[in-house]
Amino acid sequence: MSQELSIGLILPALPGNSETFIHSKIKGLLHNGFKVSLFVAGKGDLKSIPVTVPVYFQININNKLCLFSTLIASFILHPLICIRFIKLEKLSHGNWIRGFKNLIINAHIIGKNLDWLHFGFATTALWRENLASAMGIKAAVSLRGFDIGLYPHQHPNCYNLLWQKIDKVHTISDDLYQKAVDLGLDPKTPYEKIIPAINIEFFKSNIDKDLHNPLRILTVGRLTWKKGYEYALKALVLLKNAQINFEYHIVGEGHYREAIMYSIYQLGLTKNVMLTGQISPVEVKNEMEWADIYIQPSIQEGFCNAVLEAQAMGLLCIVTDADGLSENVLDGKTGWVVPKRSPEELSKKIINILTMDDDRLNQIRKYASKRVINEFNLELQSQLFFDYYQILNLDLLSFHPF
Repeated sequence: MSQELSIGLILPALPGNSETFIHSKIKGLLHNGFKVSLFVAGKGDLKSIPVTVPVYFQININNKLCLFSTLIASFILHPLICIRFIKLEKLSHGNWIRGFKNLIINAHIIGKNLDWLHFGFATTALWRENLASAMGIKAAVSLRGFDIGLYPHQHPNCYNLLWQKIDKVHTISDDLYQKAVDLGLDPKTPYEKIIPAINIEFFKSNIDKDLHNPLRILTVGRLTWKKGYEYALKALVLLKNAQINFEYHIVGEGHYREAIMYSIYQLGLTKNVMLTGQISPVEVKNEMEWADIYIQPSIQEGFCNAVLEAQAMGLLCIVTDADGLSENVLDGKTGWVVPKRSPEELSKKIINILTMDDDRLNQIRKYASKRVINEFNLELQSQLFFDYYQILNLDLLSFHPF
């Protein structure tokens, strides 16, 4: 690489153990000679980051003394950037107060020696749309899922300014990119689809295996409404009514746990369903080795690494058509795609799998595993991000006019 580029990743918080996409991206960038800095809104456990990189935290906006001193320090240390930022904010929002407020919010970023400012989610670009222009660097944004599929419905037109200020877009699926275009993203804005990747050396298993009795079903994911667990449980009631023996493990933790537990009780599934809680990656792999079928009943989903891991492990995967899931699993080839919010279709597909011959099931398993190994590996993802930042790297000192 002719120039060592410096990338600033803007995240809502330090990436947790389950956020393997961000972990692998950071590792890949460092491996390819990039400098990486993390800018996060809240505190967190630095041990969750797999490598050592500089981390800068947003100041506590509730501390008025800290706000004033931060504002003064920013103007003393970086006067030109601060003035440019305030002017851009005035042009964008029509008042000075918001400009000064946003300057304080972004004080931990202003003045850092960066070539690219990359917003890890579209939502992390809010209140920062003018920041890269003021700093004279390039701006990129990742489209990850809820930020495009959900947030704009709650906050209409929230990205209008962002679409004007961004130099390049990263999406994890064609579906999310098209949604962004529908929300106002200019189709002429350069973009790249870089899909999630997994550690294929870790997630591998014996592909040829027989289905168990009782049938072993698995889902891995946070316990939130977006994952659609209530529809999975209703589908399992239909299996139970059809006299099919099964066990269902849900791996993950979240604020929706109580609601799921009550649904399990109310639907009479306490002997069939187990919530494992949050477990280690090794234990997740053990669960996948235990299971026969993996289901992802989500009603909103960016892409889902767990589905990739399940395919690599030789599980028969059924996912809904929520957002990028239908690009994750190829219907009838690497697994099956059913309509979201349809317990009937989900249960029918599980029953259909039980009637398939072993050769057909092994064909599905092998093709799914091969596709993940070839197309969703960390090496490929690392190379794609390397290329991503090389394009548009000319004229780094240019910024949007104000």
